Amino acid sequence: MKNLDSNVIENKEEQIQAMKAAFEAGDANEVAQKIVTNFENNFSHFQYMMDNVIKEANQAKEENWDQQVLASRGVRVLTSEERKFYNAAIEVQGFDHTEELMPPTVYERVFEDLQKEHPLLSRINFQTTGATTAWVLRKPGTPAAFWGDVRASIQEMVDEGFQTIEQGMYKLSGFLVVSKAMFELGPEWLDRYVRTFMEEVIADEMENVVINGTGKTQPIGMIRKLEGPVVNGEYPEKAKVTLEDFTPETIGKEILAPTTKDGTRRYTGVTLMVNPLDYATKFFALGAKQKDDGTWTYGNFSIPGLEIIEVPAVPLNTMIAGNPKDYFMGVASKQTLETTDVLRMVEDQRLYLIRRLANGRPLDSDSFTVYDISALEPSIDTE
Repeated sequence: MKNLDSNVIENKEEQIQAMKAAFEAGDANEVAQKIVTNFENNFSHFQYMMDNVIKEANQAKEENWDQQVLASRGVRVLTSEERKFYNAAIEVQGFDHTEELMPPTVYERVFEDLQKEHPLLSRINFQTTGATTAWVLRKPGTPAAFWGDVRASIQEMVDEGFQTIEQGMYKLSGFLVVSKAMFELGPEWLDRYVRTFMEEVIADEMENVVINGTGKTQPIGMIRKLEGPVVNGEYPEKAKVTLEDFTPETIGKEILAPTTKDGTRRYTGVTLMVNPLDYATKFFALGAKQKDDGTWTYGNFSIPGLEIIEVPAVPLNTMIAGNPKDYFMGVASKQTLETTDVLRMVEDQRLYLIRRLANGRPLDSDSFTVYDISALEPSIDTE
């Protein structure tokens, strides 16, 4: 079910900006037209997804696939609560009035799948939380323990060594298009389709906010400063460090050194997040080595603990360095599933709105460093 169509929700950012402008102008007709046009432009893709699942489900029935084959196709064993939820939906041929039965594990599995398919999301610190999240963080460079008289108060350590940050949740909304034919496949295949669709809708947006989130009704991204003037709810972007070469001296000084937090912790590795185009044009050649026999090897970066991952959400000519585990994303355990007929484009299809509370932010202000790599030139070494 991957790589079905590279043009899903075409020009997404332009559509979002146009939609925001229409909302702000109060033109309900324009908003309605844009929503319908968006749906129509992607209708063939949604239909393809459904047809593909129906085709595989029929093939599985005809060939009597065993559990191992089903699992390889993304069909999983359901919990009793999940089976109850999908059977209730099948009985009424829709998700109407079944939202209270939707177990949190359905959405949790979506995030598990997201983490498997998207390297960045597999590395950040995902946690299931309540509607309000409190982070208890150690202040950089301060002691978490101290020597003293056995009767001494520990208040000093609490006051000086840690900080507590409370943060509410924001609404993460997605949509689900389901035809009546999908309810004839059985609970396992219906679950497979629901999770695949939700994953596709959520994945790009989740990666985008982890990298670029403004903090205004959404998480704070890695490229944002936690300290500084917040304008209209948006956190300022970090100043970029210019990276002109990828020599050992520059790597050590500009990339590895910041991870030690001014020498207060050991260097244990670093992850570089770059746009796939920048990886292809700037970093691929840097890791290419030609042996004496003329053959080539790739991905050879002589830096201990270095990892490079490609993230389309990272702006071009930009690199982010840090440990993705230093980004916390809290996701509430409860979700809602709402029915709407507004975008029912044909009689046997219906649109459902899926909403869940989530929020995230870097653990501290210097968890991630942002670089300008526009001047970085690739070079090829021979052994």
